[in-house]
Amino acid sequence: MSLINDMLRNLETKRPDDLARQNLQREIRSLPAGSNRAGRGLKWLLAGGLMVAIAGAVLYADGRLQPLLGLEPTPAVAPVPPVVVPPPPPLAPVVAAESVDEKLRLASNLEVLPLPAAPVLPVPDPVVPMAAASGVKTEAAAAAPDAPKPPASAPAGPVKIEKSPIAATPRDRADAEYRKAENALASGRSAEGLDGMRAALKQDPSYVQVRQALLRQLLDLRKTDEAMVVLQEGVELQPAQTGWAMSLARLQLEHGDLAQADRTLARSQAYAEANADYAGFQGHLKSRLGAQRLAVGHYQRATRLAPNEGRWWLGLGLALEADGRVPEAKDAFRRGVASGTLSPDLAAIAEQHLH
Repeated sequence: MSLINDMLRNLETKRPDDLARQNLQREIRSLPAGSNRAGRGLKWLLAGGLMVAIAGAVLYADGRLQPLLGLEPTPAVAPVPPVVVPPPPPLAPVVAAESVDEKLRLASNLEVLPLPAAPVLPVPDPVVPMAAASGVKTEAAAAAPDAPKPPASAPAGPVKIEKSPIAATPRDRADAEYRKAENALASGRSAEGLDGMRAALKQDPSYVQVRQALLRQLLDLRKTDEAMVVLQEGVELQPAQTGWAMSLARLQLEHGDLAQADRTLARSQAYAEANADYAGFQGHLKSRLGAQRLAVGHYQRATRLAPNEGRWWLGLGLALEADGRVPEAKDAFRRGVASGTLSPDLAAIAEQHLH
């Protein structure tokens, strides 16, 4: 109350002058006589409202709450928003081994946890793939009831299937070149056809059909030097091709290289033991080289394989005669003439050595 009294005294001292008070008093009218009690009540109500207004103006001077009765001002505390408590979730079933959060944590870390070792199978497998990273379920993982399953990961985007062409074999590439060569030869382009067959042999040097066709074309064109090279490569790769060996030996004989022709036939002799022409050709080369006894042996093998061929009896007779075995030589001449397969020139030579 002392504070209120002080404020009233301050207001009293600040009153307006008497003239203003007189003017104010002229405006005051007395209330009717019957309302004296109500007028006193209204006075007290107005006085109380005035005091509350003055107190509020003093306390909130300059827009701030002033300290009251010498107390230190209390710092303003920001209002705390009310905490909204969510409704409790429904009770989850009780898991005996571990909680749901623990299972989720283990499931998220499953890719870095090793799986149990696979059981030993009767047939040992040197490589046991780890199935944790690829998502493949092993027998050990299926047998463990408490092991969490990794989440199935779908491939990101559409699955792209790459098709890789099957690599062609050397024979396939040689076939392609050979077909082009045949078409060129059929169109009259012999040079292009020869180039195609050469390219086919480069792809597959063991292609017998291509080499045979190339040899035929080269011999028809009288390209014997290149034909000898092609034959030489073929015999070295496939010595069992006795026909190539004989053709090469004949070309070498025509070029006067008797020793090389004899070596060519000797290299493939093991594959021509049942070939009378091969043996007779060897006897002819040995006789030309002066090796008459070796020539006799080859001719004898030829006459055993083809007893009705007069050429080999004539060759055997000449080799025996050169080796000094004249009676045996005459018998061979007679058998040659009796075969009836000698040409007139060869028959005349046989008759001349009989007399």
